[in-house]
Amino acid sequence: MAKKMQPDAVDIHVAFMEEEYEMFLKSEKALLKMLDFVTLVCILISLFGVFSQVTLDCEQRRKEIAVRKVNGATASDIMSLFFATNLRLLCIASVIAFPVSYLIMKSWIENYVLQATISWWLYPVIWAVLVLLLTFCTGWRIHKAANQNPAEVIKSE
Repeated sequence: MAKKMQPDAVDIHVAFMEEEYEMFLKSEKALLKMLDFVTLVCILISLFGVFSQVTLDCEQRRKEIAVRKVNGATASDIMSLFFATNLRLLCIASVIAFPVSYLIMKSWIENYVLQATISWWLYPVIWAVLVLLLTFCTGWRIHKAANQNPAEVIKSE
């Protein structure tokens, strides 16, 4: 049909819109892969930082933990005290990070013709995953500190 309409045309190329769109998105997909990798590295670094902070906190508060145990505190009481402190820090960080990330993502998405919406339920899911990571990252270290023999701790101090 194209040859009939324009017999002088040398080469006629027909392309689907999806193919053209994919061609424009190659750099974005490469950026997305790089961001995925950087995100995983940042999560690992932050988990190591949280673990180090909890280890330092447990080491500095060994005597306090021992005195609490002597006065009748159970291991679960001591663990809940540490988790409450870490959860408070996570809440403060979330209050700062979530609005900033929403504003950055919103301005980034506005540059595209086909825009995705940022769902509200995404942030509670991210927060729940962060709480789980915090629990798994620090739980056994706090458990170990809470179950030490108070007599041995006070003797070593």
